[in-house]
Formats: sequence, C-alpha cells, structure tokens
Amino acid sequence: MTTGAKHEIQRQFETGLARHREGQLGLAESHYARVVKLDPAHADAWHLLGVAAFQRGHAAKAIKHHQRALALRPGFAQAWNNLAIALKAHGDRRAAADAFARALATRPAYAEAAFNLALLHDDAGDVVAAEAGYRQALAWRGDYLDAATNLGNLLARDGRRDEAAVLLAQVDRVAPTARNAGNLAAVLIELGRYAHARALAERAVEGEPDQPTWWMALGSTARLQGDVDAAIPALERACALTPGDAMAAFELGLARNLAGDPEGARAAMLRARSLAPERASLRWGGALLAPAYVADEAAAVAAIAHVEAGVAELSEALPQDLERDRAGVLDGVCASTPYLLHYLPRDTTALQCRFGDLVQRAVAGALPGRPASDVPTARAADARIRIGFVSAYFMRHTVSRFFAPLWRALPADRFERFLWHTGETLDEESARSASAVDHFDHAAVPVADLVGRISAAALDVLVFPDLGMDPRQHVLASCRLAPVQAALYGHPITSGLPDIDVYFSGAALEPEGAQAHYRERLITLPGLGAAPSAPGVLPAGDWFRALRDDRPALLCLQHWSKLTPAFDDAVARILARTGARLFLFDRRRSLSLRVLARMSARLRAHGVDAERALTLLPMRAYPDFLGAIAQADLVLDTPWFSGGATSLDVIAMATPIVAWESPMARGRQTSAMLRAIGVPELACQDADAYVDQACRVLGDPAFATRCRERMQRLGSSLFDDGAEVVAAFARAVESLVGKDARTSD
Repeated sequence: MTTGAKHEIQRQFETGLARHREGQLGLAESHYARVVKLDPAHADAWHLLGVAAFQRGHAAKAIKHHQRALALRPGFAQAWNNLAIALKAHGDRRAAADAFARALATRPAYAEAAFNLALLHDDAGDVVAAEAGYRQALAWRGDYLDAATNLGNLLARDGRRDEAAVLLAQVDRVAPTARNAGNLAAVLIELGRYAHARALAERAVEGEPDQPTWWMALGSTARLQGDVDAAIPALERACALTPGDAMAAFELGLARNLAGDPEGARAAMLRARSLAPERASLRWGGALLAPAYVADEAAAVAAIAHVEAGVAELSEALPQDLERDRAGVLDGVCASTPYLLHYLPRDTTALQCRFGDLVQRAVAGALPGRPASDVPTARAADARIRIGFVSAYFMRHTVSRFFAPLWRALPADRFERFLWHTGETLDEESARSASAVDHFDHAAVPVADLVGRISAAALDVLVFPDLGMDPRQHVLASCRLAPVQAALYGHPITSGLPDIDVYFSGAALEPEGAQAHYRERLITLPGLGAAPSAPGVLPAGDWFRALRDDRPALLCLQHWSKLTPAFDDAVARILARTGARLFLFDRRRSLSLRVLARMSARLRAHGVDAERALTLLPMRAYPDFLGAIAQADLVLDTPWFSGGATSLDVIAMATPIVAWESPMARGRQTSAMLRAIGVPELACQDADAYVDQACRVLGDPAFATRCRERMQRLGSSLFDDGAEVVAAFARAVESLVGKDARTSD
C-alpha cells in the first residue's frame, strides 16, 4: 500500500471520528465505510461502523460489523463488549453473555464489560450474578457511579434497603443529580425515613420536573408525613404525567381520603384497580379504606358497609390472590388497616374480628415458612421471663407517654426485656427506653426481616402496645412469635386477631360487660392501666391571651376525625346558650375546612354566627399548645373516641374539661381521668348532660373555680411513678407464663 493511500485512510478515519464525536452518525458511517473499502483489514473502522450502526438503531448490522472486526483481531476486548451489547438488543442473551465473558477474558479489570454483563443478569432476574458483576465493576473502578447506582437499586429490590441506602447516599454525595436524589428517596421511603426522603424528592422534581417517579416520591412522602395538602398536587402531577400508573392513582386516593374527600378518594381507587386489576395490594388498600371525614350519620353507616363489603371481597379472593400474587398480598397486609373505621360512632367489634381472621389467613399464605413460637422454649426454672415489646412509637409519642414504665420499670431480676423500635424517629425518649432495657433494636427493616429478628429472641411473651396503628404489626402478631401475645391500649380497640391472647386495659376505663368488646381475654390493670407522664415543659400562653376577647374561650384539641356530627350539634347548642368562642387547631387544612363547613351549618341552624364563633388556629410548639389550654375557660372533649395525651395536658394545666362518656374504652379515657382526680361531675353520660355541664362551667364562675382547685390539688396523682400498675402488669405476665409462684412485691 502506497504512502498516499495510507494517508488517505488515516484522513478518512480521523474525519469519521470527528463526525462521530459531533453526533453526525450518518457522515461518520460514510467515512468509516471509505476506510474499510480502502483497507478491508482495518479492524478499528469495522468496530466503529458497528458502534455507529447500533447507535442508529440497527443492531443486526452492528453485529455483522463487530464480528468482522473480531475476525481480524480476536483480542479486541472493546469489540467483544460492543458485540455483546448489540446481541442483547437483538434478543440473543446467551450469545451476549458469551461475548461479555470473552471481553472480560481478553482485557484484565475491564469494569465496563463487568457492568454490562451484570446488567444482562439483572434484566434476567438473576440477583446473585448481577450483584457479583456490579461489585466486580466497582472493585476494578471505585468511582463507577452507574455500577454503584445499579447495585443500590438491586439491593433495594432484594429487600436489603439499609445496604442500598448507604450505597445510594454515597453516589448522591459524589454526584448530587436529580436522578440520584430520586433513587435514594425511593429507598428511604421504604425504610420509613420520610423527612429525608421528602427533601430528596423535592430536589429530584426541581431537577427533572417531567419525571413522574419523582413527583410520586414527593407525594407519597408528604402523605406519609400527614401533609396531604402538599401530597395531593404532587400526586396529581404524577398521574397527569403517567395516566396509566396504577400506583400513582392509588396514592392519590389515599391522600384525598385523608383530606376529607371520600368521593375523590373512591374515584382514584377505582381508577387504580381498573389499571391493575390483578394487583392484590391495591385491592387491599381500597377495600379497607374508611373515611377521615363523614358528612352525616348516613355517611358513617355507608363507610362501615364499605369496609364490611371489602373484608368479604378480600376473603373470597384470597386463595386466588395468594396463588398469583403472594408478594402483593403481603404488601397489602403491611400497608392497609381500617384504622379510621374506629373513629366512626359504632361498635364494629365483630367486623374487626372478621378483619383479624382475614389477616391471619393472608399472613399464613404469604409467609408460609414463618417461624411458629406457640410452644414455650425450655429454660431453667429460675430463668428470667423473656418479654418483648414492638412498636413504631418508642419515642416522644402518646404510646410512650402512657406505657413506657411497663418496659422500663419491669424488675430486671425477673424479666429480660427486648424492644424493637420500627419507627423512623430516634429521640431522647428512645434513648431512655434503650438504656432501661436489656436489648434495644432500631428495626426499621422489612417485616419479613423483623419476623426473623423477633423469632430469634425466643420470647416467652410479646407485647404490642398499639396494635391497629401500624399495619405491619398485624403481620408480626399473626406469625405467633411468642407463646403468649398481648396488646396494650395504645390504640384502644380489640385487635380482632386470633393470635392475640390477652388485652391489657385499665379498670377505670372498662364498663360492665366489657369483655364483649374484645376478642382477646381482657385483663384490667389498676386505674387507667397505664403510668402516664406529665407534660414536662412550662406553658407559654401570652400568644393565646392576646387572641381572646370578652367572650368565654373554649378549646377542642382533638384530631378532626374524632369530631362526629353529633359533636357538632352539641357544640352548636353550647355556643348558642353561652355566646362563647370555640378555638380549634388546624392539623390538616383541606380536612379542617370540610369539618368546619359541616360544623358551621349546625351552628347556623341554632342561630349562631359561625364566622364569629369559630376560630381556626395554626398548630403551635408544645409550650404554646399548653399555654392555650391554660388560658382557656373550658376544653371540650369528643364523644365516642376521647382524648388521651391531650386530656392529660388539660388536667396538668388544671383547666376544666367536659367529657361525653361512650360505651367502649375508646370513649372513656377522659372520663376515667376526671373521676380519678375528683371531678366526676364533668364526666357526662349523654349529649344533654354534656351541654348542661359545659354551660355550667362557663356560666357559674364559682363552680369553675372549684373544678380548677380540685384539678390543681389532685391532678398530679395521674402522673405518679406507676409502681402499682407496673407491679400488676408484672404479676399478670408471670401468671400467663406460669411463673406466678415466683412473684414477690
């Protein structure tokens, strides 16, 4: 070949490379084609012809060009890698795997080929081989972010979310892109770390506003944090960007329901089901959805009927669902509970038991290899009782405020205490509990992993302080992880689960015949059956004092879902008779406005100017919240589902509170407190007595003063050290495991 010919070949090749770098693929191909016409043995030109052809969407043509290059140069590692990519695109996965293997055999530490082979295994669902490939690529090239990202996403899909979060966080620190923020947000949502996930999702949507996945992550985290006013527009954006995404529609339904829009929620849920009719988890969520708001009594009846029909539907479909979508059934149980059903003013014990039977059957089918711990573990007669507690609320929360002494103060010589904290937050309350017990596990892990951890402890007794609030605990309870399983009244309703043996309540809470309200055997502990703590901070009331005028100031502190239509009518009667002003805290704006509109209609029916009589306050810091209570003339507790921690706060501030006692423990907490501190006349049995006593407090200053004085004198008795309750609980547990002979006071 002449020197001139060589120069022309080189010129054409370099021109092709330049056009290729500029993205002018057609021109690049034409120059490479001239090269191989002049020099058919030019392996690099054949290789780049293959690359350009593949980039233009011609996989078959690319394969031929790469094969020609490799025939000329069998040790051409990059050509083997690109041939494999083209073969994969052409559907020949086996040949692609062989070609990637040849690339790796030809070039030592070829990280890109290891990565591409891992992608091939990942697409095929071979988790072990894919993980090995990604890790090999990272070992050869530590800054290979795509390999780290893919490995993190693979670990997340495989349930190893803690490992995934660490890896994806490292990627995001090195390259803080929208994609990396979104990937990490998705994992943190699964781990229950909603605040961090939400911040990442906000960053992701800012960087890639047309990516529906990031809007979905943002809406989901906002909903899980209770901020439905932010969740709804984010989820609506996700649905608009991907109209066929069933999960986005489902999440939108959940958010709309919490916003007090049951009609909009049902419409979104129906759309989700129509988009993915075979997806069991979506059916569970829709079937068990109870409203956060009801317009009237008829709506409450309809809501209960909806859940009844949903439980029946899920029960009938369960065998088929387990056969075709076992993972979806488990997801449904882990994410769905008729929690809001219990705020509706009806006795739904029988329905809750049917739900419990459904959960047990679902868990038995979805986790067939689960451990069974219904037989006591053989241990020495003098061994300590191994007692475990599991909750998402071992932190500053009502559950810990009521029950912490039951795990912190159990006698260490008689009990070995285990705590599994499944929530996101760790705070000073978490630290106090961790330091007081023998074993503390911050177990924000998938439920199947948690089952294994608890089972490994070989417990004698497992206690659920708040069954019904976190649906994952229904799964744990249905796995029978201890010979004796018990519930406390952190959520004061029967669990309905056949595998909960005992329900611990307070003697002061339960009416005659209360066993009928529980599937479990009811055991009552002294008084409230709890050892609640005082607020622990001083009130700051100047801000509220500045809002007052010359009218009596009433407060209602309860969440909107506890305000029933019957309560609206009682409030209207009180305000009509006294001219008072009612202050309420805005916990969720969209829901607040719906409840206020319903309440305002009742006020107008009684001749009350609703705009003047009702004031919505923004939520305040805890000292300000206490300050408002201290400055109020009267607090109105809610019927059917009374206050718990809020009523403790009212009593600590010695502010009169009227209670409307209901037939079940959930509506008797405040009444029990009032009787315990010597003001039983403020615990009322019906609407008329409730209205009369509220008007008496506001209209009879001497009576109100006497109530305050008694509350100041005796209110602190609610906040003792709880020794009597702890001792009774210890004796009861020892009796349950057959060690009551060892009990000593």
